[in-house]
Parts: sequence; structure tokens; C-alpha cells
Amino acid sequence: MKKWITSAAILAAAFFVYAVPYAHAAEESGAEHGSWLLLTFFAINFALFVGVIAYFAGPLIRKFFADRAVTIRTALSRASSALAEAEDLANKTAARMAALSAELKKLADELEKETAFQVGKVADLAKSTAERIRRDTEMSSSALSEAAKRRVRAQLAESAATLASDLIGRNFQPADQGRLIDGFMDKLGNGGPR
Repeated sequence: MKKWITSAAILAAAFFVYAVPYAHAAEESGAEHGSWLLLTFFAINFALFVGVIAYFAGPLIRKFFADRAVTIRTALSRASSALAEAEDLANKTAARMAALSAELKKLADELEKETAFQVGKVADLAKSTAERIRRDTEMSSSALSEAAKRRVRAQLAESAATLASDLIGRNFQPADQGRLIDGFMDKLGNGGPR
């Protein structure tokens, strides 16, 4: 490849060396009509210029446009996949929002039912507690009344025993004691107290 470049450069240099004097001569003689030799020179010069540019810049230009096409395709595929992903995410989010709205309504209904149940349960518990307190109060007042009656009886019995003991101590004679023992023995002999 370098041989081809070298040979093309040598050929172009030789052509220029021989063509330039003829071009000047043709220019001086036929300036009014133009020169075919000068036109040929410019055409060959332009062709060589385009050839050199195409040879040296062609691969770079092809590589640039190929890389640019790959970059555009990659960006386009990434953008389309990102768009599809965003649409999918938007659809999922909308579905989730609808599900959350329904779940929120369901939770509110369940909470309302549970609250009503707990209020009823507390009301029943309050009624049963009030009834138990009433029964306990009745039992306590009955027990206090019975305890008070027992204390009064005990005091009365104690007072009666003290009074009887005092009366017996003052009025009881030895003859009364014998009569009491005889009466007790008669009751035992007859089968017990009547």
C-alpha cells in the first residue's frame, strides 16, 4: 500500500514538473479562449486531491460515521427501553395506587367494624361490672348488717351474762343450788332436756 502511495506521489510530482511550464505557455497564448491543457491540469489536480483525501480521510470518515451510527442506535435502543420501562413503571404505579386506594377503604371499614365491636364489648363489660358491683354492694351491706346484728347479740349476751351473774351472785342461795341440781338430774333420768 505504501508502494502505491509512493508511486502515485512520484507520478504526480513528475506530472506537475512537466505540466506547469506547458500550462503557463498555454495561458499566455490562449487566454481568451481558455486552454484545454490547463483545464486537464486542474481536473487531474482535483482528482488527485480527492483521491488523497479519500485515501487518507476515507477510513476515518467511514469510522466516524459508523461509530456515530452505532452511538445513535445504542442511544435509540436505550431510549426506547427506558421509555418502555417508564411506561411499565407508570402502569404498575397506577395499578398499585388503585390497589392502595381499595386497601385503604377496606382497612377503614375493618377499623370501623373493630371499633364498633370494641365499643360494644366495653359497654357489655361496663354493664356486667355495674351488676357485679351492685351484687357485691348488696352482699357487703347484708354481711355488714349480719355482723352488726351478731355484735349486738354478743354484747347483749355478754351484758345478760354479766347481769345474770350479778343477780345469781346476789340472790342465789345454797338451797337454790341443790334444787337446781335435782331438777337437772330428773331431766337426765327422763331422757334429756325438753
